[in-house]
Amino acid sequence: MDERVTDEDAPALPAWRSAPPTVGAVLVTHDGGRWLPQVLASFSALEHAPTSWRVVDVSSTDDGPELVREAFGPDRVTYAPAGTGFGAAVRLAVDTMPRTDWLWLLHDDAIVEPGALAALLDEATAADDVAVAGPKIREWPSLRRLLEVGLTVTSTGVRETGLETGEPDAGQHDWPKDVLAVDTAGMLVRRDVWDELDGLSPDLPLYFDDIDLGWRVARAGYRTRIAPRAVIFHAEASRRGIRRRAAGDVEPAEQRRAALHTMLANTSGPRFWWQYVRLLVGSLLRTLGLVLSAHPEAAGDQLQAVASVYGRPGRLRAARRRRAATARRDDRAVRHLFAPFWLPYRHGFDTARDVAAALVRPEAVETTGRRSTLDDDGDAVVTLDDGPPLWVRRPWLVTVGVLVVLSLVAGRSLLTGAGDSILTGGALGVTPGSAGDWWRLWFERSHEIGLGGTGLVSPAVLLLAVAATPIWPSPGLLVAVLLLLSVPLAALTAHRLGRRLTDHRRLRIVWAVGYGLTVAASGAVAQGRLGTVVALVVLPVVVVTTLQVAGVDPLSQRASWRTAVRWGVWVAVGAAFAPVVLPLALLGALVVAALDPRLVRRLLLGVAVAVLLLGPWVVGRLLHPGLWWWESGSPLAGGDPGWRTALGLVVGRAGVPEQAPVWLGVGLVVLAVLALASRAARAVVVVCWTLALLALGVAVLGVVLPGGVPGTSVDVRAWVGVPAGAVALALGTAALVGVPPLVEGRGRAWVGSALVLALLLPVGTAAWWVVRGVDDPLERGRPDTVPAFLTDRGADTVVVTGTTGRGLEVEVVRGEGPLVGAEGLRPPEASRRALVDAVERLVSAPGTQAVSSLSDLGVGAVYAPDVDTEVARALDAAPGLEPSGSESPTSRVWTLAEPTQPARPEAPAWRPFLAAGQVLLWLVAVVLTAPVRRRPSTPDDTPSGDVTSGGGRRVRTDEVGS
Repeated sequence: MDERVTDEDAPALPAWRSAPPTVGAVLVTHDGGRWLPQVLASFSALEHAPTSWRVVDVSSTDDGPELVREAFGPDRVTYAPAGTGFGAAVRLAVDTMPRTDWLWLLHDDAIVEPGALAALLDEATAADDVAVAGPKIREWPSLRRLLEVGLTVTSTGVRETGLETGEPDAGQHDWPKDVLAVDTAGMLVRRDVWDELDGLSPDLPLYFDDIDLGWRVARAGYRTRIAPRAVIFHAEASRRGIRRRAAGDVEPAEQRRAALHTMLANTSGPRFWWQYVRLLVGSLLRTLGLVLSAHPEAAGDQLQAVASVYGRPGRLRAARRRRAATARRDDRAVRHLFAPFWLPYRHGFDTARDVAAALVRPEAVETTGRRSTLDDDGDAVVTLDDGPPLWVRRPWLVTVGVLVVLSLVAGRSLLTGAGDSILTGGALGVTPGSAGDWWRLWFERSHEIGLGGTGLVSPAVLLLAVAATPIWPSPGLLVAVLLLLSVPLAALTAHRLGRRLTDHRRLRIVWAVGYGLTVAASGAVAQGRLGTVVALVVLPVVVVTTLQVAGVDPLSQRASWRTAVRWGVWVAVGAAFAPVVLPLALLGALVVAALDPRLVRRLLLGVAVAVLLLGPWVVGRLLHPGLWWWESGSPLAGGDPGWRTALGLVVGRAGVPEQAPVWLGVGLVVLAVLALASRAARAVVVVCWTLALLALGVAVLGVVLPGGVPGTSVDVRAWVGVPAGAVALALGTAALVGVPPLVEGRGRAWVGSALVLALLLPVGTAAWWVVRGVDDPLERGRPDTVPAFLTDRGADTVVVTGTTGRGLEVEVVRGEGPLVGAEGLRPPEASRRALVDAVERLVSAPGTQAVSSLSDLGVGAVYAPDVDTEVARALDAAPGLEPSGSESPTSRVWTLAEPTQPARPEAPAWRPFLAAGQVLLWLVAVVLTAPVRRRPSTPDDTPSGDVTSGGGRRVRTDEVGS
């Protein structure tokens, strides 16, 4: 039986169809002739057509203008000059077309389905507060992949679609919903709201104009809706690089600049200041990451964007005022339209996971290859030439590999141990359990050291914390790499310097290896002197940046203020671990300034940067000059005055038992003296000798000055390994520059003699290094400053050494001892004196008062590692001290029955903010001096302009609608 469909059964039509609103369509074109035939055909098939049309062509050079004239007539086409953005082009069209209820924005590479406009009007007219509607956008030419179903933005300023890459359209997103924004390709916007908000922002000529408009619409109290039944197919010609780049294009840095501007111009309330700082720090960190991942041009884009936004606060204030004038709601009212706060971190995790997968299983990664450029001849036999061996092609790479292997051999006794063992002994402090301990030490107001302390922490702690963050649970790995691989690390930085000094590849390899071995030969590694190791690794880089400041680096661009800042950064890195690097650098700067007074301003800038980065910590060195010698590490005696120490200083030895034989460096001195006879390089050789003598003077000064560590009772001779290493570097440089021209053309005897002398240092030192090893006193195990059973008591332990006849030395320890980088922290002077007085009274006249004084200071035990008989007898007699045995027959431990927990001193409340400010200073300085570069400008010869698209994706200004 036939069923008749009555009027009551028919689906209800939207109300707008009985009285259709007027719609003005705006099409912006630029060199779109490739897509316009199909785009224009799709307009002709529309079920509901716009009331009026206006086309704006931006300096097209193809057949696009002719196509639109034929389709719409010449009276509906407006021509814009090169450089006109998408928003400006739309503004031209709106000003010249009849007023309509709605505006429909279209791109020249986007096909619309026949029912697109009708579906948009269905959604746009469903409620009075809907001001913008956008279509579902699929990829053209695939026609199935989803590109956008509404837009939002993360808190870090990243455009977010909520779609997976390449996600097909299976109807899974086919429901209307409120969104923050829609793409300008197919955007339908109410004309009265457009006028109220003044359209697309003129501050955003290319990127993020759609996000910005949607944000302003939401804050003005209106809604933006997605209409999934309206479908547009978008070629994304600009993002895919199908269009040519032409003159007048904005730089790629505009993408990040637009993101920063949009976020800061629209964020309201107190959250603005949080975003202001967060986006600045995040952009600087992103720049640093791009530099480390070898993307200098992208890093340069980031810096340009930051400078453009943060360097023009007036422009940002004006933009915020304009948005505040139309806003009726704050960010909290529209927060539901934004991406979740955790989304950027998930994206970061996904990226890291993909990178790790590509490294571990590259065969499982989908890649898009290139077509072969060879003829397809399956019968051809191709013979591949292996070429010369690797050691001939890449001798320096092979040399570094050999040094790494030899380093592992030399450190053989330090590579294995118990599961919780770490490198310890000598001057090396306690390695923390995680990088978080270093971060806590940097920011805390009261330090967990014996008797407590509020002293300023060395910037070395900050640098160690940053370096250990990627290996958060294993900071000991960082310390082990710095110590055990110090020779190849120093050789790498020396080779970088050698490339600036000579073109003789083999000579600079020998020279770099010789300098790298100087680090081990000085005894610094065996004694666990991390400060000296890092300083000697950094020293050649300081010399390189000095050459750049002077404008004499053949491998660098011309000198600028950035080179001076870079010099200051590297000086600060070295001085953070070994403060004596700063006076050494100042002496070198004086020599350079004397040679060229025009460099004084740059050098002063570099010195100012170094001092700022070191912060208030360096002031303590100025007030107590003796602290210049005491670097990162526990006080450990250097060489005593004498002729043996004096001879050793000339060849990079500091006069300690763990150093290499002095005679191994004789060849270095002989070659440096011979270099003075070279006329061709005499000027450079004289400068090197001047620097060597200045460094030698600093080393001698440290040896002859009275010993003693300020703030303690320790009386030891200063360690001068860093200035001694600087002497070896300067003399080696003199030999590298001066000897080759001297022996050139003088026969085999001269060359052979010079070769023997040159090889004496690296070959002889390498043999000594491998045979001796780098242990003793450095070892692998747990710190034994105090017995293990005392470290978990939660109270301080007093360590007493010496005798009653020669004098007692008193040290107080918390836990296993001070962390690496915190060895220089001292308790308040009043607490230290009270402790010394209590111990002296305890030894001289044991009584309850002395024990009570120790208890009031928070002392829980007394430990005598090499106990004196009279001291042991006195402590045994002290009431309140209980003998507790020990781990060796020559040591004794006494514990207090009930130690108190006194209040620890605390620094002012602003100390953490000072620490945070210093972190920001380091970040800014490092980013500003990072090796970034601008992208080369490659416009076409054709005078063509750019039109910005309504997307936040990378687009070019010579293109429309992408």
